[in-house]
Amino acid sequence: MSFRWETSGRGPATLESIRAFVAEVSQDLDPGSRYIRELLGVLEASSSAGDYLSRLEDPERIEVFQKDGAAASQGERGRSWVDSETWGGMDAYERTLSNLLSGETRMMWAAEGARNFELLAEVLAELHSPRRVLSIPCSTGKEPFSIVIAGLRAGLSDVEVIGVDRQQDYLRKAESGSLVPHWRDLELEGVETYLEERAGRLQVAEEVSSRCSFQQGDVLTGALPSGPFGLVSCRNLLGYFRGESLETAWRSVSSRVARGGQLLVDPFVSAGPEMQLVRDLFAKEGWTRTYSDGDFYRAPE
Repeated sequence: MSFRWETSGRGPATLESIRAFVAEVSQDLDPGSRYIRELLGVLEASSSAGDYLSRLEDPERIEVFQKDGAAASQGERGRSWVDSETWGGMDAYERTLSNLLSGETRMMWAAEGARNFELLAEVLAELHSPRRVLSIPCSTGKEPFSIVIAGLRAGLSDVEVIGVDRQQDYLRKAESGSLVPHWRDLELEGVETYLEERAGRLQVAEEVSSRCSFQQGDVLTGALPSGPFGLVSCRNLLGYFRGESLETAWRSVSSRVARGGQLLVDPFVSAGPEMQLVRDLFAKEGWTRTYSDGDFYRAPE
């Protein structure tokens, strides 16, 4: 498989090589992104690669950001969403990438995802068995686990989810079924059936994790499972891209949806002015919005 922004084989990280990597990745992203601006500020303030890396894991800033994800990041964005073990396995370039493409992850019933989670049972119920779902990006696994939980709560025991992410260290964490908790992860009636609190962590129940598998992939090179899938969930991804890269990512993802199947995006894609290109592509290719108050789009038959 080929991947954009390859991080292996780059040699020892220096401030210069990290700046070059940021410039390379930024070509595909929103040029006005505050993620890019904030990270460049960290690089500018750093005296060496070692100093830069230490700034990315400043414990006081991490605590601030974990309490308020809207706070301006001073490099702690990537570290805030993962545990020490996952962060420790990532090299300087992967840590940099996690600040440019946030590994933000919560269970799908949290905050703005709540309505789409409510609709999931209905969407899953209409799929043919086995109900195959693709989740991209899956980060450390909360989205795939949420989809399976939605199915189980609706009495659907044949939901199978493949989670795909660009970053291998996220996938290893997802495979463990051990989650870094967020306080909203437990805001679901009966959630203790599926998530068990253990010494400050959340462990996913076997009946959930056994229905999920994980693999590395890349929407910009098209290195994804071939499908087709009755449902593809693509939240917290398309909004990072602009122009040609945005269309490439959308086509890679949408091409995995079965005829008459559904694609779930995030509210920003449905309403953000910067995402008009995606909405134009939906209309041009004959997709229809399934719910007026949800972010599911149905592929043409």
